[in-house]
Amino acid sequence: MKRLLGLLFMALPLSSLAADYQSTLLVQTGKLRESDLIVRTITDLEDNKICLAFYVRTTGTSPVMSCYAATSGFRSNISQVGHFKEGQLVVRKIKDSINNVSCLVAYVSTPGTSPVINCYESGPGAKEEIESSGHVREGDMDVYRIVDQDGTKSCLIAYVSTGGTAPSLACYPSRSGVKGGIMQDSYLREGDLIVRKIIDQANMQNCLITYVSTQGTSPYIFCSGNKYLEESKKKAGSTATSTEWRPYSPAGTERTK
Repeated sequence: MKRLLGLLFMALPLSSLAADYQSTLLVQTGKLRESDLIVRTITDLEDNKICLAFYVRTTGTSPVMSCYAATSGFRSNISQVGHFKEGQLVVRKIKDSINNVSCLVAYVSTPGTSPVINCYESGPGAKEEIESSGHVREGDMDVYRIVDQDGTKSCLIAYVSTGGTAPSLACYPSRSGVKGGIMQDSYLREGDLIVRKIIDQANMQNCLITYVSTQGTSPYIFCSGNKYLEESKKKAGSTATSTEWRPYSPAGTERTK
């Protein structure tokens, strides 16, 4: 019995030492600061991932994060390659030039804002700049269209003019050789809920944007392809390749521009 108790006492220090072991597989491997935006590179050595965490230096903010596979031995090189600011809206393009990943980051310069991001594969040596190619203001909501030629993407960014808000961001492929702006096509209000239908004429996208009329609200965007484009492709010898744009209406009620 005494021998058994002695063995138990000898095992206690070993078990306490084992409990103190900590893994270091998750580490910060980089940091970028652009004005009030902070980007931290977090590397997950176990899952072979590089993660970019974004946040704005303001009270009441929340971070966002995007991860991608580490293709170059956990090496990364993060820098800002594009920038756009108009009114309260700030858009920054952050690129990892080693892993060829770009992220569009949008936020508004009000207390309590949080960023939104869209990350995608980026081509090496491509044009890096981003540009604004459309703006519409309806009531207390602003909508901007941002074009990134590097990723051949167009993005709608919407925000509401209120403190503590965060913008919403939706991206889709850009169509080349077609011109057209963005416009509000219809509007609905039920109680505190507001829904606006915004049409991107050039890219044949219909986007519903919804929010509520309260302090600190943030909008939400849902975009889908314009049905006029889909129907026109089915017509042999039709205007499927035409650069003319028309909003979609049900058969028999089609409108002209």
